[in-house]
Amino acid sequence: MDSQSWTEHALLGENKTPYEQSNLIPDFSSVGALLSDNGILGTATLIAPDTIITAAHVLKNRTKDPLPTPSDWKFILYYDFESAPSNFQFQVESFSIHPDWMIRQQKKPPFGDGDRVGVDVAIGKLKSSVFGFKPYRLPTKYNLVVSQKIYLAGFGNLVEGQSGSQNSSNSRRMAGENVLDRIVTEITVEGSVRGTTGGLLAFDFDSPSKNTNTLGKSSGSNDLDYLTAGDSDVNPITFEVSTAEGDSGGPLIAQQNELWRLFGTVSYGSSNSTYGDITVLTRLTNHLDWILEQLPVWPTAKLLNDKGWRESDWLGYFIPFSSGWNYHSQLGWLWSMPKTDDSVWVYCIHLGWLWTTLEIYPFFYSETEKDWLYLNLKESRDLLWSVYHYSNPGWKVYNL
Repeated sequence: MDSQSWTEHALLGENKTPYEQSNLIPDFSSVGALLSDNGILGTATLIAPDTIITAAHVLKNRTKDPLPTPSDWKFILYYDFESAPSNFQFQVESFSIHPDWMIRQQKKPPFGDGDRVGVDVAIGKLKSSVFGFKPYRLPTKYNLVVSQKIYLAGFGNLVEGQSGSQNSSNSRRMAGENVLDRIVTEITVEGSVRGTTGGLLAFDFDSPSKNTNTLGKSSGSNDLDYLTAGDSDVNPITFEVSTAEGDSGGPLIAQQNELWRLFGTVSYGSSNSTYGDITVLTRLTNHLDWILEQLPVWPTAKLLNDKGWRESDWLGYFIPFSSGWNYHSQLGWLWSMPKTDDSVWVYCIHLGWLWTTLEIYPFFYSETEKDWLYLNLKESRDLLWSVYHYSNPGWKVYNL
């Protein structure tokens, strides 16, 4: 907005004082620039130490565009990609573009509407893993709701909302906020892999004068592509933003159950990023199966060093091995190969199969005993677990 300074949005994008990561502000450090040798710029987000997610159109926008050559691209995980040290620049090993995006381009004549039907998404594998950055969680059972506050970050052009004045040489990660105005849970069209394609998320760019509520009932703009009818609050919030060229593929981040998650990727906009602009995003909930197929195990556990130590923000410190066995710094040896580490099944020698989640740990459900267990973390270490059984109430100590 013209009432804001770019310095404030840059500080937010770097999580610098007074915008440090908290329960009120997400951590933007895992949002990077995706840059080709040909000068194509997009935004991508780390969703595993070796995996990023972005928009398909950043890599292959038109039918006649060739498939991207991974060696031509790099992911720069730094607040200013032009000044990034070499150890913050990561070469891309491979790309996977959503199959429905490709199908709709290859039709004769091509549909070319993958953005409008919510399949504008792609995955990139990095040649080397990223140390010290927490990958973003994907959606699970939690759903966004209309009017919920959302955060965005990207490396796009700087456009002042009132005048349209642009700075296309921006290389800094900017961040801002908005309120979600539309959720399209599913779009059904011909010629897709599964019969149904994607979903969409959208918001508009309200001005301080309150005269650009594009998605409001009285605006007459409710029929934009596949967006459904609805309403939108006319009042902008403090760091209200739209998106611009260069932000494509960037994240829509929202808090659910006190956790920050990645719910969407920037796909396209309705105008020139001035007041009234509508940003439309690919809804990632629709593509979770496809995304999870391409993720490594323990995707959101932060990789700490080249020894392989990981940090889970709820399970603690451990080293995973290719066999599926994991050595946990406190709990000892556990077997598990989860593709989402919000909810995991683990096997341990003394108790068999156990299930736990980030919300209930250190409570476990024992498949072997059909019983709920509580692990006393203060009294447990390596091969010695102090466990409370609920069906037959009492404590047991397991010592191998």
